[in-house]
Amino acid sequence: MSPKMSLPPLLLLLLSPLLTLEPAGATLIRIPLRRVYTGLRTLNPLRGWEKPAEPPSLGAPSPGDKAFFVPLSNYMNIGGLRGASVIFGEALWEPSLVFTFAHFDGVLGLGFPVLAVGGVRPPLDILVDQGLLDKPVFSFYLNRDPEAADGGELVLGGSDPAHYIPPLTFVLVTIPAYWQIHMESVKVGTGLTLCAQGCAAILDTGTSLITGPTEEIRALNKAIGGVPLLMGEYLIQCSKIPTLPQVSFRLGGVWFNLTAQDYVIQIARGGVRLCLSGFQALDMPPPAGPLWILGDVFLGSYVAVFDRGDGKSRARVGLARARVRGVEP
Repeated sequence: MSPKMSLPPLLLLLLSPLLTLEPAGATLIRIPLRRVYTGLRTLNPLRGWEKPAEPPSLGAPSPGDKAFFVPLSNYMNIGGLRGASVIFGEALWEPSLVFTFAHFDGVLGLGFPVLAVGGVRPPLDILVDQGLLDKPVFSFYLNRDPEAADGGELVLGGSDPAHYIPPLTFVLVTIPAYWQIHMESVKVGTGLTLCAQGCAAILDTGTSLITGPTEEIRALNKAIGGVPLLMGEYLIQCSKIPTLPQVSFRLGGVWFNLTAQDYVIQIARGGVRLCLSGFQALDMPPPAGPLWILGDVFLGSYVAVFDRGDGKSRARVGLARARVRGVEP
């Protein structure tokens, strides 16, 4: 939901081959997610390999005023939903090599209208305005099984209880821009407490890992045996995974626990196995920061239901443990 975050090595597409509708009378729009293997270089697209050049001004075709043409094509097709009139923006200049290798049509913004460029009405609002959705609610189920082509599902208009183990714990949105909430505490095993006085956190499917202030992430990774790698990332010794402590996040008065199987990213290529910590240092300067970002490492274990509210009630996020695919309710 935020374009300024890193992408996973196994990119989950939010725009997929088919957009299937529920039977007549239903209010849910289901968008299946597909997993695409894009390699390790996409872990940190926005850190940059070098300082990018200044982008051309709006309306300028290219440096040097030479006209150029960029063919547009449908990748795996966004179709099935008809009658929605949505304004979208075309990127004329891209600062990172990630766009050379990643296969996706674009970014589907599901944040609040205040973040929209030029005051453009966001897609979720348009779908509600045009009667295609009953309420501005959506939810994500992310399949963390690296061997599965099925990446999960985005549900517009509500949520599917088959994706999670009830009940949902609802946490109020504190700043309606990104999906920002108040996090009460973070604990690593029984020996380390972070965010001790409470802190701001953002729930964001556009972020691969869980990020936080450098000093706190450094202490967290030290507690789980992480070895500094590059750009705020840490390596984990794969053989240690069964012995690593639980990491817990207190939200809405409830502890949400991650085991090492949840927070260590295991990558196998050509007979080589690599284990990366799911916790990355990322300092967000004031006034937006400091804050934590609960990305896909968290949202793969816990389904999030994003509820914009109806004007009478405040926006909120519901969280519940994701159900393992193939296990009956």
